[in-house]
Amino acid sequence: MLKGFLLIASAALFWAFNGNVGGFIFEYKNFTPEILVSVRLIAVGIFIFLLDLKRSGRYAFRVVRKRENIPSFLLYALGGLTLMQYSYFCSVATSNAPTATLMQYGGLFLIVAVVAIQTKTPPKFKIYPALAICSLGLFFMVTGGDIHSLKISKETLFWGALSAVGFMNFNVAPTGLSKTYRSMEIMGPSMLLGGVLLALIARPDYSSAIWDLQSVASVAYCVIGGTLIPFWLFLEGAHLTGPTLSSVFNLMEAVFSTIVAVFIYGLSFTSTDFLGMALILIAVLIISFPEKKKPEKRKPLKERVRENL
Repeated sequence: MLKGFLLIASAALFWAFNGNVGGFIFEYKNFTPEILVSVRLIAVGIFIFLLDLKRSGRYAFRVVRKRENIPSFLLYALGGLTLMQYSYFCSVATSNAPTATLMQYGGLFLIVAVVAIQTKTPPKFKIYPALAICSLGLFFMVTGGDIHSLKISKETLFWGALSAVGFMNFNVAPTGLSKTYRSMEIMGPSMLLGGVLLALIARPDYSSAIWDLQSVASVAYCVIGGTLIPFWLFLEGAHLTGPTLSSVFNLMEAVFSTIVAVFIYGLSFTSTDFLGMALILIAVLIISFPEKKKPEKRKPLKERVRENL
């Protein structure tokens, strides 16, 4: 358990720097989310493709070879992974990494709603107080406690909401595929497709960015330290702790992101910001922890004896 916790904590720390590094090159190196996300997805997609090709040979990327996989794959690749990545960094560009991270976690409630619809069962009771606490937290972050003011821009709200939708699709869409294919087989082609389409549709001006040593190092970090390393650490940690505890431990990303933003990048937050962040984290913790199962009632002794005869 301790080893799993340390692995996931390390992954969360890598991801925390990732958002803040993105914010740095947006502000000081004239980068745009289109430039960073397209480069990041294509670079990681090519790396995973080469790795999968070496491991699987002609069976590499077999997930896209079956026609019945295409709808789920496209929903995951474009409506999940690419939408989540792009809208997250757009949210970072219009606000900051901690705010963008916490707004993305709002997708957990969308996941609960979708699962409830798919399984035709109402959400558990704990969802309702968690949703109320999360809403209160967002209220403090968005308004600063003043109902007549809007503390963050409408653009940040828009991109934050989209990143939550992307987060939901990222977690819900591949459930059928993941039963048959390895995560590498799903993520590799998804990243390549998303990165190439984003580059073709958005047509970012790569020459407009300042490509000096700092920006190259920052992009390299987003590719290696913000994707490849933490993804591996998280999968290894989740294998040891289980999916429920791993999602709880991964909430440390929001905490680490705030610490990095304050102490390294010098961002300032008010008391209402910290209150809002704390409430959102509490809400996510509430829905993440499993409920205790009620002990089954033992049958009367006579019935148990009769069944064993």
